[in-house]
Amino acid sequence: MQIGFILSLVFAILVAIFAIQNSSVIVVNFLFAKVEISQALIIFISAILGAVIIMLLGLRREFNLKHNNKQLTKKINEMELESLNLSKENKELKDSLYRLKETESVDKESAADKE
Repeated sequence: MQIGFILSLVFAILVAIFAIQNSSVIVVNFLFAKVEISQALIIFISAILGAVIIMLLGLRREFNLKHNNKQLTKKINEMELESLNLSKENKELKDSLYRLKETESVDKESAADKE
C-alpha cells in the first residue's frame, strides 16, 4: 500500500514538472468548439481523468470481489450444513446396521437353539 502511494506521488510530481515545462497556451478543437487554454491545464485534466477512471475500475473490481466473496461464503455455509447432515445420516445408518447385525446374531442363536 505504501509503495503504491509513493509511486503515485512520484508520478504526480513528474506530471507536474512536465506540465510546468509545457505551459504555453494552445488552441483546443473539440467537436464544434475552439478553446484557448494552457497546455499545462490540459495535462493536469488528462491526468486527473485518468486517475478517476482507474479509481472507478478499481472500485468495480473491488465490488465484484466482495460480491463473489459473499457468494462463496454462502456456498461454504451450505456445504458445511450439508456435510453435517450427511455425517448425522452416516451415524444413523451405522447405528441401524449395528442393530441389524445384533438382530441377525440373535436370530441365528435362537435358530441354533431350536435345532
